[in-house]
Amino acid sequence: MAVPPELFVTPASRLNSFVAHCLHPSQKWKKEVLKTVQTVEQFLREQSFQGEHWLDQKLWVLKVVKVGSFGNGTVLRDSSEVELVMLLRGFHSFQEEARHHDDVLSLLCEKLSHCQDLLSLQLQDLRLVQGVPSAVAFTIQTWETAEPITVTIVPAYSVLGPCVPNSYPSPEVYVNLIKACGSPGHFSPSFSELQRNFVKHRPAKLKSLLRLVKHWYLECVKAWCLRAELPPLYALELLTIYAWEVGTQEKESFRLDQGLATVMSLLQNYLFLCIYWTKYYTFQDPIIEDFVRKQLKKERPIILDPADPTHNVAKGYRWDIVAQRARQCLKQDCCYVNKDPVPRWNVKMLRLSWHYCLNI
Repeated sequence: MAVPPELFVTPASRLNSFVAHCLHPSQKWKKEVLKTVQTVEQFLREQSFQGEHWLDQKLWVLKVVKVGSFGNGTVLRDSSEVELVMLLRGFHSFQEEARHHDDVLSLLCEKLSHCQDLLSLQLQDLRLVQGVPSAVAFTIQTWETAEPITVTIVPAYSVLGPCVPNSYPSPEVYVNLIKACGSPGHFSPSFSELQRNFVKHRPAKLKSLLRLVKHWYLECVKAWCLRAELPPLYALELLTIYAWEVGTQEKESFRLDQGLATVMSLLQNYLFLCIYWTKYYTFQDPIIEDFVRKQLKKERPIILDPADPTHNVAKGYRWDIVAQRARQCLKQDCCYVNKDPVPRWNVKMLRLSWHYCLNI
């Protein structure tokens, strides 16, 4: 008989302790990983690309952005995957970056393979990873304990410029994005700082819930369905944030068990999900408004990237598998208090505002 995941045998009343002792990374490990990754970041900042692989214009690295769990502050214990976006100056449009994306990747591979600092970290398995968009990936070892780390790098058009934290893109940026008509998600890395900040600047308790949901997803869904096309972690993060915003009115104090049960309930009803935000793009421009309205009329589930309205991060995945596993989770100790199911937040109502749309 298979041993049940530790989460499933953890009482709902002990989820706070479970997250603190089992999911939060040790500061020593986190610092060691980040110290090693700084070597990669420093190397990337010193790079420029010109005159090779049909690159006529000079491209240089404006900044390197840590994205994913290490970037947004929700990394899980012993996580060894780091994602970086290399924002490039020199392109004049999304279309121009798309034409030269693979050329930049090829040049980057060549440069990485000759970097002595990375070779000293036992750089291995340097490869191109096909996807939307494609990326470069490799493995290095931490400086002190020689633990392996997988680093993924995506080059992107720096459309937002050097200053981002407290600014919002002009409507023109999103109009140009819509007119570029790229594959959904191809240009999302250009908005990586906004994606990161959307999660990063959230209360610590919400980040604990995010860790809990991601742990469940990795251990109880992805680990059991290795070949299935499952949703990205980012989609689960956005759904969890949505549940918290609506279910608690963005309160910093709430019960983790109720948050977990609410997210599981939403996952069961994935065919009705239609969620988006207007934090970074608004409907003052008619082109943006018309585009988003059409997006929201498409087949569900819909979870629009808050930083990229062209990208439904929920589209094309086996949500039926996720729903099945969510149903199983709701039957476990982590979603029960004594013999009663944990109460769920009220997020199933029809929202009449344009901030969200969830019809259940």
